[in-house]
Amino acid sequence: MHQDTRRIRQRYAAINLDEYEAKVIDALVDYTGISKATLLRQLVLKEALETLGVSDIITPNVAQRAQ
Repeated sequence: MHQDTRRIRQRYAAINLDEYEAKVIDALVDYTGISKATLLRQLVLKEALETLGVSDIITPNVAQRAQ
């Protein structure tokens, strides 16, 4: 069982991308080897933390995981 049940992930939202945007995401998935859902979650959270001005507490990002 989970120690903190609030950490269980649930579907939150869906995004609509045009063909060009989708190809960028697909290319990044191919390059990093990270699943699409994980990649998109990391990108969204990174942007949210930067917008809030607390990006220094972010966990390893996509670029670091691709190395």
